[in-house]
Amino acid sequence: MQMTEVYALAGALTTGMLSVLHFLVWRRQREPWSAYFALSYLLIGVVYAFDQQLQPVGDRSNLVARTIAVPAVLLFTLGLVQYVGVPQRAARRIAAVASAVALALLVMGHTGQVGRLGMFTGFAGFLTFHGLLALWAMRREPGRGHSLVFLAMMLYPAVLVAAWQGLIDVPLLRYAVIVPMVVSGTTVLTTGLLRAQQQAADELARRQQAEAALQSLNDTLEQRVAQRTAELREMVAGLESFNRSVSHDLRGPLGGIAGVSRLASEALARHDLPTVERMLAVIATQADSSGQLVNDLLALARVNDADLALQPIDLQAFVRDTLEQMRQAQPEAADLPVRVGELPTVEADPGLLRQVYVNLLGNALKFSREGAAPQVEVGAFERDGEQVCFVRDNGVGFDADEAERLFQPFQRLHGQRFPGHGVGLSIVKRIVERHGGRLWAQAKRHQGATFYFSLPSHH
Repeated sequence: MQMTEVYALAGALTTGMLSVLHFLVWRRQREPWSAYFALSYLLIGVVYAFDQQLQPVGDRSNLVARTIAVPAVLLFTLGLVQYVGVPQRAARRIAAVASAVALALLVMGHTGQVGRLGMFTGFAGFLTFHGLLALWAMRREPGRGHSLVFLAMMLYPAVLVAAWQGLIDVPLLRYAVIVPMVVSGTTVLTTGLLRAQQQAADELARRQQAEAALQSLNDTLEQRVAQRTAELREMVAGLESFNRSVSHDLRGPLGGIAGVSRLASEALARHDLPTVERMLAVIATQADSSGQLVNDLLALARVNDADLALQPIDLQAFVRDTLEQMRQAQPEAADLPVRVGELPTVEADPGLLRQVYVNLLGNALKFSREGAAPQVEVGAFERDGEQVCFVRDNGVGFDADEAERLFQPFQRLHGQRFPGHGVGLSIVKRIVERHGGRLWAQAKRHQGATFYFSLPSHH
């Protein structure tokens, strides 16, 4: 077997194998570039498979051979343009120019204007352009073997120059193209499979992220539903308490006002002015009580509607200022001892936090006033990265199992013994929860009570 026959057999086998492999890739991935490469290698394989029948005649290439080879090179060019990801507008222009050059080569070859060496020169021009595309791909996908494609493509123009110089027989140019075509086809195939693998890995990661996000959304949704359900339950409980309060706390004073008003009217008809004065004092007291209840209801409703204006608050100065305001508004509380310990700086809404301390300090002063040695203590400590503040008194206290009832609206553990409508601690609870904290209490009957609430630390 002659060397040319060996070259032709090697070319037919390698290009035929690459055609099959690229066809399989096309069937699997449906990438247009793999179809172009499969057809290109099929045509090149046909040329080498019938090498003996397609030998040139004199200085002119075989008509059938060039009719097959030129479209094969054109298809390879179109496939490489798509493979390296040339922008669509530029890709259309390259396709138009490459098609025009291929058509010109065919026409000039058929009319005899271009001989065998000229035809090989045209092929070298295409391969040089392929090398430039490989250089561009190197910048986009470094480390994927495109530099090898560039070197292989530049090998053929070098061999062509040697043929022009007479250093290599022109017939060998027919087989020299095997090397760059096989190298480029193998590299493109390998890189294409690596791309597909990377895309599969990216898709898997994307789906895992989407699944994790969906799971997180479901978990968050469950938490939000649970939170909304708890809020609705609290709202329903508040409405029930409101109905009870309106039915009893508000109706009682209003009924009392109506009854006393009738008695005052009868006394006025008798000209009994002392009785009228007593009745008017009772009416004023009942009206003040009803007005205070309405104010408490409005304060409770406004807590959820108020916008939080968080800012750093020095509790040490804040609590002392709150105490001073309370003593000015309630002169009877001026003599009660309140010990303020070391307090931190916290992040809170000053207006809402003021209500927290006014209610807690007001309760502590109210329930400890009757003791032999009343004492109220304000302090704080850090736990689990948050500040826990407390207000402690040595007043009448309550049973520990009744603590949760305290935070429901209009619940009073001591009946009418102490003034109030049972709304203050409900307001405190909602304010603390709006700040992301919680409120709880510890107490024993006749041994005082301690109310704790947590707030985020200021960093």
